[in-house]
Amino acid sequence: MSLLGLDVTRTVGTSAGMFALWRLSRFASVTDLDDWEDEVADDESLLEAVREGALVPINIGGDGAYQFTVRGVPVLGGLREREARYRLVSSQPYLLVSDGLVGLGGLEAVGEYTGADRLQVSLEPGRYEVQVHLIDWKAEPGAADADGKPTKDALGDFVIEISQQVPETSRQYRRSLETFSR
Repeated sequence: MSLLGLDVTRTVGTSAGMFALWRLSRFASVTDLDDWEDEVADDESLLEAVREGALVPINIGGDGAYQFTVRGVPVLGGLREREARYRLVSSQPYLLVSDGLVGLGGLEAVGEYTGADRLQVSLEPGRYEVQVHLIDWKAEPGAADADGKPTKDALGDFVIEISQQVPETSRQYRRSLETFSR
């Protein structure tokens, strides 16, 4: 699939307090609890993965299940009209280096240890810029039913835009486990 044909929406959960988009091969050697604690649960190890473009944290500081849209775009910041209207905050761009396959899920799904549910996305090998947008879907009239649950036409919680890195860019990428600046 081409980058611009990428448009996947899925609900993903976590009980680890953080979600991520990551290069699957980077964490393929994480096969037991000790590896997971050293490579995934350790903040310094995660920051190293962020710096090398192997992981984009989606850190909201809490557990739960949220709906994510992962979309390939020609340039970052091109949310659809409804998404832009209800956007709460956007991250600064992160770097993501793909070798063909990336994952999206809770932090517990990173690596091959837990077998936790994750979304696998084909992404051609290359260097990409990623921007995460938090959407206030409940603010849209008619988005929630009487019980406060999303209707079938409600926007998702997050839109993750992926764009090819411009080779001559001098952009400074976000290198923080905190996805959004306060």
